[in-house]
Amino acid sequence: MASTDLTLAVSLGALDRLARPAHALEDATTWTSHVGIVSSEPSYIERRRVREAGYHQEFLSGPRSIAEALSAVRGHFETERYVLVGTDETAGVVGTVPDWAYQSVTEAAKAAGWQLESVSTADDDWP
Repeated sequence: MASTDLTLAVSLGALDRLARPAHALEDATTWTSHVGIVSSEPSYIERRRVREAGYHQEFLSGPRSIAEALSAVRGHFETERYVLVGTDETAGVVGTVPDWAYQSVTEAAKAAGWQLESVSTADDDWP
């Protein structure tokens, strides 16, 4: 069985891809030590989106880049593993931050049993 001594950072972009993002964050708290949200958006937008959605988190990126936020989180939370769940836009970030691993939201959703947001094709023929 995998260790739960894990710090998990999820990008806002990844949360946007999930059908039930709040549920996914709640679920993650049952098998991780720490869960937080990171974003490259300005901190006031990040805080507003998190607050309005009611997302559970232990950390936000704040007025820092995602790489800076992950470095700060690494220094604050001592766990065996550090994983960023993100999208193509955030995939390269972990290459610049020691000790962090990247997992795409698609892979994470499959492994955790989270449902991805379905893309509606109802308007494909419009007009």
